Amino acid sequence: MKRQLLLFVSLAALLLFVAVQMFMIHSIWRQKEEIIIMRYKSLSREGLSLLLSKKKSNGFEKAMEVTDKFASYLVSEELPKLNTAYDSSSLGRLALQETYSIMYKNEKLTTFLKYYIGNAGYDNEFKCTLAIGRMEILTPEGSLIVADTVYSKAKKNLVVVNSFKEEHNNFLIEYHYLIDLAHKNSMVLKEALASFILIIFSILIVIFVFNITWKNLMEERRLSGLKSDFINNMTHELKTPLSTITVAGRTLEKEQILSDRERVLETARLIGKQSIHLNQLINTILEVSFLERSEFELDRHKVAIDELMHQIVTSFLTSCDGCAVIEEDYRTNGLSVSVDIVYFTTMINNLLANAVKYCDKDPVISVITATDCGNLEITIADNAIGIAREHLDHIFEKFYRVTQGNIHKIKGLGLGLYYVRRIAIAHGGDVTVTSKPLKGTTFKIRIPL
Repeated sequence: MKRQLLLFVSLAALLLFVAVQMFMIHSIWRQKEEIIIMRYKSLSREGLSLLLSKKKSNGFEKAMEVTDKFASYLVSEELPKLNTAYDSSSLGRLALQETYSIMYKNEKLTTFLKYYIGNAGYDNEFKCTLAIGRMEILTPEGSLIVADTVYSKAKKNLVVVNSFKEEHNNFLIEYHYLIDLAHKNSMVLKEALASFILIIFSILIVIFVFNITWKNLMEERRLSGLKSDFINNMTHELKTPLSTITVAGRTLEKEQILSDRERVLETARLIGKQSIHLNQLINTILEVSFLERSEFELDRHKVAIDELMHQIVTSFLTSCDGCAVIEEDYRTNGLSVSVDIVYFTTMINNLLANAVKYCDKDPVISVITATDCGNLEITIADNAIGIAREHLDHIFEKFYRVTQGNIHKIKGLGLGLYYVRRIAIAHGGDVTVTSKPLKGTTFKIRIPL
């Protein structure tokens, strides 16, 4: 429960941290946007003030001159031809479109502002936008309103520089001059990139640390489970021979048993057998502990590997009363290899014992020796129940046992294959495994020659 609560709190804290960092990115982005808009608004108005003070111009003089001539043409040539309200509306649209065209072609303010802003060290790749708020054509009879529009304030990229109102001989106009920062997002990204990188990097670091913590927690949980399984298995394994020895000892105390020499011998053999089994269990645990010591060294001797393997197989078959069919195929032609005979024998016996222990039919085991690329290869294949793929990466771990079915159905402490790999590594080699469920398992030991 404590682990689960800690995990839940850590995950909640991680999500909260990521949310805060995302909010900071959003806030920085908005802040940079506002700064850029204020910067260009300020620089544009400074440039316009400079232009007005030095040249007494706002950059639209020529545009207004051409527009005045166009308005004079409308008054003299087009207005007399109007017959209906529709004609008047059409003339208004024409006047508006033409005025826009004249202003865009003849205004000089944008060129000056680009020079001014670029000279200040800022990006001057912007466009101008004009919005006519009101326009009237002046006639001797009065004025004709041909436009009454406003610019859209919804466009976030538009920066309002100034609004103008001018009256000339033939027209009156109110218009707005704006800067269109179409590439504002790239400008914001460029200015805020360092902050974004730091924030994203901090998020990745936190996620990385959380992932390591998560893995460590899961590994601790797995090891705790393995330890519990090991204790349960060890207790079970130790209690069985101890219980048998206890019962046998009590049996020998009975008068009717003592008088039967055969029963006494049988009970004594049972006690001896269980004592050996108990001693083997204790030795296995002690040997694994010894193997993990840094000062562990092998007592190597040169031996003919074919003869040693045949002796191991023969001895195994004798000890288990011919419990399996073992097919031997030695292809090393009397090759001598430097090995620790005791540990090497135990390593092979462990694999043979597993092949018999985990077989649900008559065991058939294949033992092959060969050489390949300067290595001695020992292959032990069986026809047992096999190992599922998800367990193959863990079976050499200490205390690990496949947990399918009843864990005590097949006896063991989860140390056999761990022992095998440790011995193979101690000899400078390694052991690999391939398996197919219900078809069998193949172990291959490689030891450098």
